[in-house]
Amino acid sequence: MDWRVFLGLTVTVLWISLGLAYLLGIVGADNFIHLATADIGSFLEGAFAPLAFLWLVIGHFMQQKEIGANTRAIKLQEQSARRLELHSQQDSYFKLLSLVQQQLGAIAGFHYMSVCGPTGTGEITGEEFTEQRAISATGDHAWFIRKMIALAIGELDNKAVMHEIFYSTPTRTRHSDNYAKTFAKLLRAGQAVDTDDMVTDALLNGSAEGLYYRIILNAKGEAALDMVPAPAQVTTTA
Repeated sequence: MDWRVFLGLTVTVLWISLGLAYLLGIVGADNFIHLATADIGSFLEGAFAPLAFLWLVIGHFMQQKEIGANTRAIKLQEQSARRLELHSQQDSYFKLLSLVQQQLGAIAGFHYMSVCGPTGTGEITGEEFTEQRAISATGDHAWFIRKMIALAIGELDNKAVMHEIFYSTPTRTRHSDNYAKTFAKLLRAGQAVDTDDMVTDALLNGSAEGLYYRIILNAKGEAALDMVPAPAQVTTTA
């Protein structure tokens, strides 16, 4: 039993007991019975008015307690719903991540073909490119990304060579910008569901895709390779 109800019952019993003692000991039962109906009504009204006010106050505080409990329950439900929504968004993001990684690998593949294929240095033939694309398609989506990193990693301080690899032709420019734009979108999508930035930090700093993205930004002069942009500050390369 709530202490307010217990207090109300105690005061009610005590008040009625005192009222009966007053009625029987001072007024007298015979005198009370022979009172006019209006006087009896006035007496009862005055006797029970304090009790009515007491229970009104107790009911108010009990209602406030129930409202507070309901409010807490609603907040817990909202938190649970937000957690479920975040979990669902994270599941969707990781499914999207796999698809985008395939897309990034494909972009890097065509870029590698432009640099090292027959229209570039001629290091690989069309048949060799097809064989390597088969390797990439079987699950190693970062195959061509690592190839491009290997081409650029030793020439980071040579602006002429970096420009030659990434921006010397319209085709290479399109591949570089397309890769940077796609990866930036992936980071922004990850930031929306990654509350502690663990996933986006691992993607940007701990993956071949992230390293290649930073190399492209470095080649374009937008950021030094060791200057990692925060996910909220990532800009889409035009």
